[in-house]
Amino acid sequence: MRAAKQIERNPSCLQSTAEIIDRETGVRELVEMLENIIAEAGDLVESRSPELVAQARAALRRYADEAPRHAE
Repeated sequence: MRAAKQIERNPSCLQSTAEIIDRETGVRELVEMLENIIAEAGDLVESRSPELVAQARAALRRYADEAPRHAE
């Protein structure tokens, strides 16, 4: 959504521009994969690199707040 706001000045097009960016860049898929990895292996990864898991969780919180999920 932040990228769409930078690109698109017409508020009525913001959502569709954001969806195009998500689809074309694959960012939404990467975020979902990262969420799944943390959910499945977060404890294992955290035991070896707690700062990495903390950074991943912080990034997910930051970007998930602005990117509403769509049903597949």
